[in-house]
Amino acid sequence: MSLVYRSDIDGLRAVAILTVVAFHAFPEVFPGGFIGVDVFFVISGFLITSILQHEIKIGQWSLSSFYARRILRIFPALTLVLLACLVAGWHMLLAQEYKELGKHLSLGAVFLSNIGLWWEVGYFDKASEVKPLLHLWSLAIEEQFYIVWPILLWLFLRSRASAGRSVAALTLVSLLLSIWWVWSDRTQAFYSPASRAWELLAGAWLALQPQRLQSFPTVVRALAVAVLACLTMFLDADVPFPGVVALLPVLAAVILVGTPARSDLTGRFLGLPWMVALGKVSYPWYLWHWPLLSFTYIIESGQASVGLRLGLVLASLLLATLTYRYWELPLRQLPSRLVVSLMVVTIAILGLLGKNIYDRHGLERIRHKNLIQLDQASSQDFLDFEKQGLITEAKCEKPFKFPERDVCLQAHVDKPVSAVVLGDSHAVHAFWGLAEALDAQGQNLAVRGKGACVPVMALKPGTTASDCEGHMETTLRDIAADSQIRTVALVFRGRYLTAQSSQQERNDFEKKLDATLALLQASGKQVYYFLPVVEPGFDPRLCMGALPLGRKPPYSCVIDKTADDAQSEAVRLSAARVLTRWPQVRVVDPNTQLCNEGHCPIMKDGHSIFKDENHLSHAGSMRLSESLNGVNR
Repeated sequence: MSLVYRSDIDGLRAVAILTVVAFHAFPEVFPGGFIGVDVFFVISGFLITSILQHEIKIGQWSLSSFYARRILRIFPALTLVLLACLVAGWHMLLAQEYKELGKHLSLGAVFLSNIGLWWEVGYFDKASEVKPLLHLWSLAIEEQFYIVWPILLWLFLRSRASAGRSVAALTLVSLLLSIWWVWSDRTQAFYSPASRAWELLAGAWLALQPQRLQSFPTVVRALAVAVLACLTMFLDADVPFPGVVALLPVLAAVILVGTPARSDLTGRFLGLPWMVALGKVSYPWYLWHWPLLSFTYIIESGQASVGLRLGLVLASLLLATLTYRYWELPLRQLPSRLVVSLMVVTIAILGLLGKNIYDRHGLERIRHKNLIQLDQASSQDFLDFEKQGLITEAKCEKPFKFPERDVCLQAHVDKPVSAVVLGDSHAVHAFWGLAEALDAQGQNLAVRGKGACVPVMALKPGTTASDCEGHMETTLRDIAADSQIRTVALVFRGRYLTAQSSQQERNDFEKKLDATLALLQASGKQVYYFLPVVEPGFDPRLCMGALPLGRKPPYSCVIDKTADDAQSEAVRLSAARVLTRWPQVRVVDPNTQLCNEGHCPIMKDGHSIFKDENHLSHAGSMRLSESLNGVNR
């Protein structure tokens, strides 16, 4: 490579990064600053194509060397920022937020951020402000373009047809696609590489023109700068973009890049030392500025003060400068093969870590117990009962089945079982309260059932369509045949049917429940049917504990019962139709003890009623004894 360095292009990079940072930090003042990305696309297309064209012409073109240079250019700062976000997120973000960060980190590591965001929400959506890696979409589009562009350019230059005309045709197709999609699917138009390629191709076309655009007078160059400034100040996010509107910043960039620097006002402005310096650190500045603003938005639960945002902008510039001088430049002095290998391995590890965080739901079990500060009494409500705390390691002949272990719970291990609570994991968490209530009646309670399984028979006796049905039918028949068991409580989560469940699914549930009640009644058991318990739908610690850095709780510690009832309505209505045929069954509504006038407080007497987003804590379980005692006998 022996291309002439142009300081004015670094100056134009400075213009681009300043507009983007201004938009992200002060969108109320610079609502159109997002056009800086379009300027970056043109610059990138021009420079990369210029280098590739030169190498192809002198016979030194190599795909491996091209991608090695891309890795050396892109990966060092990117790996540093991804690692920093991973560490910062560990200390600042809640589980769902960290889960989303993990997803975006893994997508960013493989340059698919734009595809992931395409399926989420738009770039201008308020939700975008809580995504610290949102800005990697543009980097992804560039790298996706450069997967195919070197080969395409090589083919164009080797063909008899004019490479410039071929690139112009591709540019037009991509532009027309952008114009079409911006009206039919704006998010697709914004994030798709197909509808963004024309901006990179515009720079590529420019690189293939032997005379550039030197005939444009000074006034046109000055007008191009003015257009960029006006768009930054006055372009509204509501305007369909990219499409036709994006032609303005792209053409302005083409004029400024295509006409070599002069001694006129525009040339002197772009060549100012501080502008060139900003241009050199524009890439790491782009990477650093948005995570700082986004993390602060999350912590502040909204837009930070103007002073704080300005401070964050300066801090990100400092980080960019340090990254460039003490990380990027030193790495360039090392053997390129070593650095490329190191960077590829590092980004692969980061991507896998991100996927692991996403797959494990933000590592909630590990992090929330340390991230959220609770007093000692309240912390006892969040014991993992399936593995420690109130559940012992005792073995028994007929345990409750969890996927990872068997659980034995019996009020009095030295007495025969006379009552059973049967169901899914909610039956386990109901045990302590029901055991106390039934103990007062001289009954010894044990837990039976299987995690995530409804305690009902199969549709036809002896036929089972799933492991759940097989286990439950065997358990129910065993209970029915045991003459010492007098009482059976059916407890399970009320979310197995939803508003979207088909009529066939509802009918099947009703037939299964009817067969279950028929079996238990025929064997002389007293049956208690528990209506669904209300659910927070989130980790209760998020509303009651002290969050990191003084964050405001994202949830209220009160459940809206009306809204919750809508979630379990399908199960309750189907069960009600069956229960009318079995008046001997005692229906228990635990929410009479948990709720008051449509509101269900998560905290009572200094304790959380719930252990997690839907299971009762020990304190909540003890409330069930009151609801059971309130049932008429």
